[in-house]
Formats: sequence, C-alpha cells, structure tokens
Amino acid sequence: MSILDDLPDVSAEALDDVFRDGVLKVPPSGPPVSDGQGGWIYGDPTSYPCKALVDDYSDMRRATAGIPAHDRKIIILAASLSVAPAVGHTINAEGRDWQIVALSRDPAKATWEVQGR
Repeated sequence: MSILDDLPDVSAEALDDVFRDGVLKVPPSGPPVSDGQGGWIYGDPTSYPCKALVDDYSDMRRATAGIPAHDRKIIILAASLSVAPAVGHTINAEGRDWQIVALSRDPAKATWEVQGR
C-alpha cells in the first residue's frame, strides 16, 4: 500500500468543511413495469449521500470544450460516495438537481468532476 492509496481519504478529511451535503440519485436498474393503462411505472432512484461543491467553468474551458453556459461544474469528494457516478445519474447539490452529462476523475482518485445540466 502506498501513500497514493490514502489520498482520497486524506483529501476528504481536509475538505469536509468546505464541501456541502449532496445526494447522488441512481436510476433503478431493470426495465419499467406496465401500469396496465398503456404507460410505464419506473422505480424510485436509489440515493447515496455524498459531499459536493458546485462551481463555474472558466470562460476559456467553456470555449475550448464547447460547454454550454448553463452547465455547471460539480466536484464530488470520492471518499464520501459509496458508488461511482455515471452519465444519466442525478446529483442534488446546493439545493438543486443536476443531470450528469459528463464526468471525469482526478489522477489521485480523490474527486469526481461532473458536468451538470
């Protein structure tokens, strides 16, 4: 085990007071069930608590990456989350639900950077 393995936990402990409580909502797995009237019933998403922070992208990054003006950057402390986020999941951070449209993880695996819409 190297010091790099401890970075996510060390980062989470150091930044815990800066980040706010959030919730990752994972859609139910499995197909929807017929409601008997021509529609579908979808299960409730599974919620996972986490620590997150909402930020803006720089104008340079928006221009070079083609990120729309209304999208926001959401940083999630990886050690605060028990599952990996994915495109199509929803993150509730700072009082709003954000649909995850893109994400990446830093090299130390301490945070997830999410593009929320």
